[in-house]
Amino acid sequence: MRENTGKVVLVGAGPGDTGLLTLKGEKYIKQADCLVYDRLSSPVFLSMAKAGCELIYVGKENHNHVMKQDAINELLYEKSKYHELVVRLKGGDPYVFGRGGEEALYLVDRNVEVEVVPGVSSSVAALAAAGIPITHRGIAKGFQVITAHSRKDEEADIDYSLLTDETITCVFLMGLAHVKSIAAGLMKAGRRADTPAAVISNGTLAAQRKCIGTLADIGEKIEEAKLTSPAIIVVGDVVSLNDRLDFFEKRPLFGRKITVPYIKTNELIAKLQQLGADVTPVKTGIINPIIIPEFADKVRSADWIVFTSKNGVRSFFYNLDLAGADIRLIANARFAVVGKATEKELAKHHINADIIPAEQTGKGLADAMKLCMPYAYGKSDEDTFDLGKNSTLDLSNDNISDKMCKVCIFSAKEASPDLEAGLKEICELEKIDAYVNEQAYESIPESIGNMVSEAVFTSASNVERFFHMLPENAYVETAYSIGEKTTAALEQHNVREIVQADDSSYEALVDKISYKDAFKD
Repeated sequence: MRENTGKVVLVGAGPGDTGLLTLKGEKYIKQADCLVYDRLSSPVFLSMAKAGCELIYVGKENHNHVMKQDAINELLYEKSKYHELVVRLKGGDPYVFGRGGEEALYLVDRNVEVEVVPGVSSSVAALAAAGIPITHRGIAKGFQVITAHSRKDEEADIDYSLLTDETITCVFLMGLAHVKSIAAGLMKAGRRADTPAAVISNGTLAAQRKCIGTLADIGEKIEEAKLTSPAIIVVGDVVSLNDRLDFFEKRPLFGRKITVPYIKTNELIAKLQQLGADVTPVKTGIINPIIIPEFADKVRSADWIVFTSKNGVRSFFYNLDLAGADIRLIANARFAVVGKATEKELAKHHINADIIPAEQTGKGLADAMKLCMPYAYGKSDEDTFDLGKNSTLDLSNDNISDKMCKVCIFSAKEASPDLEAGLKEICELEKIDAYVNEQAYESIPESIGNMVSEAVFTSASNVERFFHMLPENAYVETAYSIGEKTTAALEQHNVREIVQADDSSYEALVDKISYKDAFKD
């Protein structure tokens, strides 16, 4: 126990979209020694926590509180005695019906240092994502935000006589179960029956849905729509602007549920989310770099250094650092990569690949490299291969060495043998196990069930591991494949339709997903 209490910071996590977390909020999450979080906190926020951070869940749902508010208050106080920095992560803004004031007062009364980091409130953000401006010149000159819940999780006792000004937008939080009674109360108090009204579920998230109506019919419409919590009710003429201002639900992938098996969170997941897809990431593996014995000796004399994946590049430079060597160790080497993604990873280290084959496979890379090795074909002017548009090699006869090249391949321990098979007879070849891809053994999300409508696969190993995790009779309706080997792996499983990208890049994958119907025969 500390002699003095630590600091407690109440951080508003925003409305749901992880991109709406403030920079200051992110800083405190990363520094926290203890993180106390609610039901709606994204796993992305939890992954920001440093190693050793104590994570405590205190989530609340209607009539199902993991921990009562009084107990949460006391928990924060007790944890402040043991930790230098305790972060209380709350949805939206801590002071907008988040009981942040109650928590702060409890701590202040016990001489605990408290700081509040404001968050983007769903009362504003969810409306914006639904194409509804909370104020608009000539339509709404202000707004009122009202909780539809009492302290005992019952319908709040709302004085509707204070909500009759038609130039004021009314926003009700936590009121999904009370839409009919709220509409009735407003009409009884004098609001027009044809006043536009909307209910927004999961605002700012890919799962966002909305129901548009009027005070007279929104109750019936919401029952048909079957929206789920969390939801926001908005009443006012600004609702009529939603069709013209709705950018969120007009994104090309909005409404599509796409499963992405992955090993490391990547730009593909982020890109699909930006385009509106409701992405379910499924972690299938863990990449661990291998410490390579005598690394410096292996690469010092290499004529060619070859990478078959981004992870191979990462492991190479990881081992370069471990060896205490600098870049001059590989000053005389040329570099070959299997595809564009690997090329980009290598370029991060200010090295341009000499060969990027047109056929982005192990065989394609071997065929391209053979031109550089006289033991394969000799020095005939008739020998031609497509080395890729970015090749920097001068392959005239005068520039091809007579000596047998030394080639070091950095790849996965379980890598395909195609590249080795294509080169082993014509060079001094050393295949170096640079990393190992291990099964994650995490449970598959319950939301997936036995039928996966759409899934994206970026490697054959991801295919195998994903189907190993699925229930025995499960199947994938449409699978998007990054390349031939991934496609071949998918063909061995219960997949109804396989759509392969035009080249082995995330961009090509996204194109196929975005324009799925356009590519059908």
